[in-house]
Amino acid sequence: MYQVNECWNEFYSELDPEKRRELYERIVREEEDDGANAFRKELMDLRYTDPRNKGRRVDNFIWNIVILPGYLRPMYLIKAVGEHEIRDIIKGLGLENTQDWDDVKKAAAYWEYRNAAELYLSTCKGPNYGKKFFGITSSSDEEKMKKTAKDFYSMTVTVPAKYGREEEMELFTQALKDTFLSSSSAAKRAWREEETRRKNKM
Repeated sequence: MYQVNECWNEFYSELDPEKRRELYERIVREEEDDGANAFRKELMDLRYTDPRNKGRRVDNFIWNIVILPGYLRPMYLIKAVGEHEIRDIIKGLGLENTQDWDDVKKAAAYWEYRNAAELYLSTCKGPNYGKKFFGITSSSDEEKMKKTAKDFYSMTVTVPAKYGREEEMELFTQALKDTFLSSSSAAKRAWREEETRRKNKM
């Protein structure tokens, strides 16, 4: 559905920001503009630039991914409490004007979000992810997978639905869901189990 020229495959597969910038510059130099080159740079600048400290290395997309599941905590039981923050997340992801994007821009954004999701997913396999008992005991691979499925389901389904932002966030949430489901058969199984668990709670 979201197709890009194969010359961009390495760019969207690379997770290191500096290497991505180098790849971007090379592709722009060597390949014909598909109409989204300037837009790709806008997304990278939005993602990797700290507006308060231009020299500081950040990843704003990852930060927004990390905090999204938190909007289901009891302190956000009243929807209005988190609405301002959700608007800021939508803005921080560049999702404010998706209705104005053509198919080329949508594809560029979709794969940028998938790149961020891949980076986030790589951290879910680390030794510190999902630690138990006040961070002392490491989780098993199965426990990590269940927690990852829970987090991805929260980010892509529950939080957008809670705040009525499904349409605005659709491109982003589709990218995250596709990234998780395509990662392994275990991920597909964990997603189905999480989906069933959530529906049974309703």
